[in-house]
Amino acid sequence: MQTLEILYESTFKNTVFFDRKLNIKNKKTLLLGSRKSGKSHLIVDHLRHYEKGTYLYIDFLDDRVESSSLKDTLVPFIKKHPIKLLVIEHFDFSFELPDVEEIIIATTFTCKELHGFSTLTLYPLDFEEFIAFDKKHSNIEHLFNLFANHGTFPHIIQLSESNHHRMMQEMLHIILQDRTTFLLYKRFCELQSTKVSLFQIYNQLKPTMKISKDKLYLLTAKLIDEKLLFLVEKYGQPNAAKKVFPIDFALKNALTFKKDFLKRFENMVFLELIKREKEIFYEEAIDLYIPKEHLAIFCIAFATDEIIQNKMKKILSTLKSLHVKKVQIITLGNEEDFVLDTINFSMLPFWDWALQL
Repeated sequence: MQTLEILYESTFKNTVFFDRKLNIKNKKTLLLGSRKSGKSHLIVDHLRHYEKGTYLYIDFLDDRVESSSLKDTLVPFIKKHPIKLLVIEHFDFSFELPDVEEIIIATTFTCKELHGFSTLTLYPLDFEEFIAFDKKHSNIEHLFNLFANHGTFPHIIQLSESNHHRMMQEMLHIILQDRTTFLLYKRFCELQSTKVSLFQIYNQLKPTMKISKDKLYLLTAKLIDEKLLFLVEKYGQPNAAKKVFPIDFALKNALTFKKDFLKRFENMVFLELIKREKEIFYEEAIDLYIPKEHLAIFCIAFATDEIIQNKMKKILSTLKSLHVKKVQIITLGNEEDFVLDTINFSMLPFWDWALQL
């Protein structure tokens, strides 16, 4: 039990912590999220509400922890000490959880449903959280430019401009662990906001790397499960090509010299929505579509009001066939409301739109 004794006596404290929108409130919580999204910091911040000696915090990724030995020692240890809260990060579910009043399980993958547990998903920062992290600037457009270039991972945005691309690459190697997964994920990042099928990706990668079709499908499913990748379906056509959105819109720039701000901008808008648990699709003439809200979203960074309105007029029949009642056009400066054939259209800058979601 020496390992547990050492962990029990340990003190956990964040050197730097900024409030997140997500809070741990329930006694039994399953905390999901990609690595580096901030799960550990959120947990350590939660521990400040507990007196030392009333909690036990175990991280299975800590090489000093031998998970196999905990199977027999954890229950007796908890019975021996007044532990109110048990925290286990990266739990492999290789043994039954002990009977403790409060439990937090933090993991990167979607596990089997745990009876009595509420599920929280922590993503990297949204735009509002990014603003809270940045204490140096106040101009909203300047903050947007920093956001667009630095991305959403908490520890990356605090780095200087000169090395954040290298740090993002190193972070991905740590998260993805093996070379094949890294190369596959790099390809997905290169295809940011593009419609593609997995079979197309397989044919693209086959000449340059050894990977079977089954392996590619398996690794892709893992990336999706760990919230590192989102493949968005065409509405009503689940077998059609899917739109590719990585967990951070800035990853493409960190992995390739190929730049496409318009696709990055769409990825940026998508992530603001998915972090608010929206069910999102795309349509042939619509960037992002949320049928439950009868809402169509267009990501048009650069265009005049006249060009935007003319584009909307051309797709009115499509919007009406989908029973769209409102349209949001996310821009980098345009701001106007108008109505076309009973459908309400709203143009507004990304920063205003994201802060009012």
